[in-house]
Amino acid sequence: MIKRRIGLLVFAMLFVFSSTIQAAPAKTPAQIRVFLDGQEIKFQAAPVIKNGVTFVQFRPLFQTLGYKVNWTSATKQVTGTLADQKLVMKLGSTIAYVNGQKTKLPIAPYTKAGNTLVPLRFVAESTGLPVKWDAKAHTIKIDRKTVTDKASAEIKKLYKNQAAAESKGDFKGAMTAIHPKSPSYKEYEQSYKEMAGYNVKVSSFAYDVTVAGSSVVASVEKTYERTSGPFIWDYTIYYDVILKKNASGAWKEYDSALLDIEYHVPDGFLEQKPVVPEAEQTAMLNTLQTHYKGMNEEDRVTLLSAVYPKSPYFEMMNEAINAGIFDDLNFHIQADASHIVLYQDNEAVIYTEETDDADGDTYTSSSLYWLKKNNGQWLIYDLIDITD
Repeated sequence: MIKRRIGLLVFAMLFVFSSTIQAAPAKTPAQIRVFLDGQEIKFQAAPVIKNGVTFVQFRPLFQTLGYKVNWTSATKQVTGTLADQKLVMKLGSTIAYVNGQKTKLPIAPYTKAGNTLVPLRFVAESTGLPVKWDAKAHTIKIDRKTVTDKASAEIKKLYKNQAAAESKGDFKGAMTAIHPKSPSYKEYEQSYKEMAGYNVKVSSFAYDVTVAGSSVVASVEKTYERTSGPFIWDYTIYYDVILKKNASGAWKEYDSALLDIEYHVPDGFLEQKPVVPEAEQTAMLNTLQTHYKGMNEEDRVTLLSAVYPKSPYFEMMNEAINAGIFDDLNFHIQADASHIVLYQDNEAVIYTEETDDADGDTYTSSSLYWLKKNNGQWLIYDLIDITD
């Protein structure tokens, strides 16, 4: 009987213990977390692993990487674009396109509970960013900072060297910053040919560098300061650039888009009083009066007779007249004060203080007129408003 009781007791204990084991909930796998430069990317639907490939929601991923997102429901196509980069995937298809180049996906994008999921590693690496999987921590780390810092250092050096070459008049050296396959290569060459003969000090700074797949997007600020020789305005240009690597793996400017131009007046420039022959001074001021007359009387022929042919100002005024400037505005411009601040060879710069009271309200402005001689006649080559 004792043996039987012990046996029953052991059996009862085993029953309770096994029941306890069976009732314990299954251990939930740790959720996958995705980080970009230490900052976690938040997804409405948790990342999932499918056949060894991590899938995440496409929209939060693309937007965090700086890409513009487009979803075409008719074709079930996902598109991400940044600068000249374009990444295209289609639900249910293992074929993707990176900048028009067909590539094979390990597993096709798919939908789950209304969310479109795409392979994370493919997207990140297609945008030029390395991915690291930490199995122990169950995290995926996308490293944009290291890649960006490296590209930024190289690009800043590129534009520093280009500015140094421009300052020395070494335009062949400056052209080495341009990608040989740039669609605007000839235009770059032409712009440097036009700079030949001008003595300028150039400084350049690149910033806001962003890696975008096989390209880099950056902003550039470049300042030109005349040092001697033929006259040219001092100015700073602001533009965005796209850079690509050349055959040697070096970043080169591939394309650019001008954003703004800011003109500068050198210190002491307005106080200069060069010696100018009286006849020349009279001829210059008569040119300004002809210009005012053409503006005030809305006379195209008279106005353009005071402007240097094929000059920046000629093109600007011709376009303005064609666009109907005289239909929209009235003018009654006159110079209250003026004096010549630069006179050399066949060019001069005149500083003027002007008023315009055509519509009842008086508008005061300060301008610099750049004049050049054409067949012995002083004509306006360009004009900038320097009103504070």
